[in-house]
Formats: sequence, C-alpha cells, structure tokens
Amino acid sequence: MGDRASNSRPRPASWALLTALVIAAAIFRLPPLLNAGALSSDAAVVGLQARHILRGEWSWFLWGAGYQSSFDALVAAVVFAATGAGPRALMVGPLVGYLLVLFFTFDILARRLGPTKATIATLAIALSPQPINMVSVWPPRQWSVTFVFAAIWLTDRAAAGKGSAWKLAAGAFLAVISLYLDLFATQFLAGAAVFAISCAAAGKWEWRRTTRQIAPALAGALAAALLVWLSHRSSLASGAVAAASLNNVRENWPLLCTCLPFLLGYDVYVPGAGLYPDPWHAPPWYHAVQIIGVIAFAVAVLLAGLLVLGRRVPRDVARLGMLGLLVTSTSLAGFLVSGMPADVWSARYLAPLVWVLPFTLAPLAWLLKPRRLALWMTPYLLIAAVGGWMAYGPFVHGPTPVLTQRGAAREERDLASALRARNVHCAAAQYWLAYRLTFLFAEDPLVVPLDRAEDRYPPYRRAFEQASPVAYLFHPSEPRAKPEDYEQWLKTSGVPYEKFTVHDFTVLVVSKQ
Repeated sequence: MGDRASNSRPRPASWALLTALVIAAAIFRLPPLLNAGALSSDAAVVGLQARHILRGEWSWFLWGAGYQSSFDALVAAVVFAATGAGPRALMVGPLVGYLLVLFFTFDILARRLGPTKATIATLAIALSPQPINMVSVWPPRQWSVTFVFAAIWLTDRAAAGKGSAWKLAAGAFLAVISLYLDLFATQFLAGAAVFAISCAAAGKWEWRRTTRQIAPALAGALAAALLVWLSHRSSLASGAVAAASLNNVRENWPLLCTCLPFLLGYDVYVPGAGLYPDPWHAPPWYHAVQIIGVIAFAVAVLLAGLLVLGRRVPRDVARLGMLGLLVTSTSLAGFLVSGMPADVWSARYLAPLVWVLPFTLAPLAWLLKPRRLALWMTPYLLIAAVGGWMAYGPFVHGPTPVLTQRGAAREERDLASALRARNVHCAAAQYWLAYRLTFLFAEDPLVVPLDRAEDRYPPYRRAFEQASPVAYLFHPSEPRAKPEDYEQWLKTSGVPYEKFTVHDFTVLVVSKQ
C-alpha cells in the first residue's frame, strides 16, 4: 500500500518530511508572527501575568478566568526571563506547544502509514483554519491541546511494549491534568480514554495482568483528577463555566451551520473594521473548488468511519480512526449543548474536529497509495489553507504577509509617550484595547476596561480609582466605545478635560477633583 509502515526509530526520510512540515507550518504562521504587536487583550493578560510571576506574584489560574490555568503564563515567564518581555516572546510558548503536536501526530502516523502518508495527513494541522492558526501563536489554550496529544503519543508508545507502565501513568496524568490547563480539553478526553482502553484490550500490555499494567495508568489519572478537582472546585461552583444543556440545541444549531463551514473553509471570513468578520464572496470557479473540498472531506470521514467498523485495516490503524471519530462527535455534540457559542468566532469550539483529522483519516490513508491520498485530500487542504490565510485579514496581501501599523505598534508607542508626558499613569479603554495597551505600555500607563465587569486584575482597577489625572482612550477599531459619548458625560458632569489625538487614537485626559 505505498509506504511501508514501521515501528522502528524514525528514518532519515521521516525526519526530512517532518522538517518540511515544520517549515511549511512556520511559513503559514508568518503573518501573525510578523505582526506581533497586534496581540489581543486575552493574549496580553497572559503576558502581563507572566511579568508578575517574574516579580514573585503567583496565582494558580489565569487572571479572571477560572477555567484556564496559569500554565501559559508560567511558560511565558520562562521565555521572558531568557529573552525579555515582548509580544514576539509571548508567541514562543504556544508555537513550541503547537510544533510538539505536529511531531506527536506525525510520529504516530508515520509508524503505521509510512512518512509520506503521515505527511499528507498531518498537513491538515499544518495548513490549518483560523481557530487553530491563532491558538498556535497566541496564548492561552495551545498547551492544553499539547498535553492531550502528548498523552495520546505516550499511550501509543506504551502499546509498543517498551516502558509501558511509566508511559501509561504519564499519559493518563497528562490527559487528565489538561483539564486544569483549560476545560476546552474536555472534548478530547472521551476519545483518548477509549483509545487507551482499546489498546489495552488488544493484549499488547498483558491485559490479564491488570494490576501491573493498568494500575499505573489509574494512579496517574486519579492523581491528576485530584489536582483538577482541588483547583477547579471554587471556579466551577461559582459558575465560571457555562453549563451544558439540551435546551441550548435549538439556539446553537444555526451557529453550528455558520461555524462549521467557516472551520472547513467552505465559507471564508475576513476581519474588517467591526467586531465581526466580513464574509468573502468567492468567484464561481473557486466556489466550485470549495464544494469539491467539503465533499472530499465529508466522504473521507464517512469512509473512515466505515473502515473502523470493518476488518480491512489493521486494528492499530482502526483505533486511530476511532479516536478521531469520537473526538469529532464529542466536539459537534458539545457545541450544540454548550452555553458558550455566541457568534461566528465560536468556530474555535469546533477546532478539535480539525486537530484530530489526521487520526480520523488514518484508516482511509492506510488503504490508499500516497498519490491517491494526496489527490483526494488536495481540494480540502486547499480550501482550509485559503480560508485560514485570508482570515489573517490585514496581515496578508494576496499570498504575501505584510506588516501593519497595528502589528508594528508604533502608534501605541507614541500614545504611551504622550500620556507619560502629561503625567498620566492610569487610563481606561474598551476591553480589547485595555490589556493589549497595558502590555505594550509595560504597565505605564496601565489601562483598565471601561466596563468594570470586564476587569481581569482588580489591583489595576484600584490603581486607576486612586490616580489623577487619568485618561480615556478610544480607537476606531473598537467602535462600541465612542469618545463623543464620554465627552457628553464629562460636559454634563461639569468635569474639565483635555482632548487630543495621537494618530487614530482619541484621548480624553481628566484630573479628578
């Protein structure tokens, strides 16, 4: 069947193809890497917490997020200690985690399918859609996915029979502890658990000697479960995570019909001036390619499911297909019942479907020769890559990455200088500006959200309330907060203020009485 699979150490050809995958994945992520200064406030919070970790301040959770741990901030702190704290340094941690996923996936597949087929299948997460691209370069979330894939890789290596006890224990521990990193990992765990059990049932771990083979895995899982329970009990009790309910299905079904085509590249959205991206209207010839790509994807997944149920492929290959199909089903079902989906950007909750796609396709890849597999997968890989590339918005011009004003953050540096010159060390702005600017300003000035309910770090708010003068910052990229509304409020209140502009930023400086 084309490539000959091997359970031996990777051959030079495997390393060469893996290197090519890494290079392709890195090139595909050049637009956000080039525009490091355009980080979001969510990512900036991780960077800010990392700076505070280096000052000796510790928290088990990410500021203001009871369902995400501070692990990403800890990784960022290690990088900052070595390179200095900056936007591009903040990208190192998730990028390393993403490349590890690439390695785990390729290695698992190469030992069953051969390096060429493994490369074709792994391209699905190398040239990927927006929900994977942005997580792979900006924290948080990537490391929770990496822990799950590390657990699958360890379980798979344990099935080979060498050092199985400690690999099982480590794999079980990493799988469960991924819930502490981010409850997003929940979508992977049912599939990972069934994968581990099916490997054990195959007899490669001396299934009859249950105590010797299974006890380490149970010990690892229980130890991690205890840590997750201890860490999450307060946040879960406070309702930090939206509860799943069948009542959400009716509302989430239209969102699924929007988000799934976006994820697969059938619909393409380009970020514009507003909060939500603008749909791209494809020319007729490319729309035909999109149709072919989605059909190729759907048929490939359907055939993979049938092959898992049959006996035409080896059991170790069928187990990978079962893993992918279970995670896909969990992701789709979880999306429908979750209370989290809200808009087109909620496609990120369906990302596990693509993360495990190389495993889902494994049974079909085993049957096909490399050329036929490549021919089958090319339409889908093309539309997924085009959709992911165009979702970079202003960071690309056709096939070329470009450096934007926002990505260079020169205007933000000028704004910081203007504020400091007026003795302003605390300011307020819309959420998606606030923590981004605080990070770029190195906390001088520090910027809190205009809406107190969006605070992620209470000490910032206390500093703002005690400071004078303070500034209110506005930018056209966040049209929900308008300077004229605040000007009217200040005039009505009889509060004197100074108004000035720095590039596209509008600034209102107020001295408190």
